[in-house]
Amino acid sequence: MYLYETHCHTKRTSACSRLTADDIVEVYLKNGYTGVFITDHFINGNTTVDRSLPYGEQIREFCRGYREVKERAAGKLEVYFGLEYSYGGTDILVYGWEEEQLREAEDFMRPSFSEFGPYCAERGLLAVHAHPFREADYIDHVCLTSNIEAIETYNAARSDRCNRLGEFYAKEYGKAEIGGSDLHSRDQKFLSGMGFETKLTGVWDFVERVRRREGIILKVKNVLA
Repeated sequence: MYLYETHCHTKRTSACSRLTADDIVEVYLKNGYTGVFITDHFINGNTTVDRSLPYGEQIREFCRGYREVKERAAGKLEVYFGLEYSYGGTDILVYGWEEEQLREAEDFMRPSFSEFGPYCAERGLLAVHAHPFREADYIDHVCLTSNIEAIETYNAARSDRCNRLGEFYAKEYGKAEIGGSDLHSRDQKFLSGMGFETKLTGVWDFVERVRRREGIILKVKNVLA
């Protein structure tokens, strides 16, 4: 079984993370993972990026965390690009594009929450509603939509209730399901992600496997916790 993290944040780009590139490589190698998707908070979320910069420069800065992990992990751990898009506490994981496509998509932040899923689908991107029932003091309501392609139904950083409600949401709407760690620190007790019988060949292979409902949702005890 090949293990892949789908939801992880770097200190370089996500303001709420404490993970350096070296931390990320160590955590996932020691827990037997094959690869990791870096999904830092996008420039409309909890980011370290200077939002006074022109859009293209913001994207260049946004990708720094991913690039650092990829460099540190070379030859040891597969590293793929993703992002976590934000609607004021409602978050969507997006897989499929790299830095070049993001730099060219200056309309990326224009769609409303209900329009964002179709926007991604029209471009072949996989949009996943992350931890849809997350509870926090800065979240005053839960937003749901039938227009998102997949749901993160197991988030290793969230409560059992949050995850059970996510499963109900996905099943009622017939959505694909994934798991993710939502990792921000190396001592988080549990990890997640997706397990596959064969190695991924790239981001688009992951996207298509999720769409075909392949793989299993991981629940891994972090050996560093």
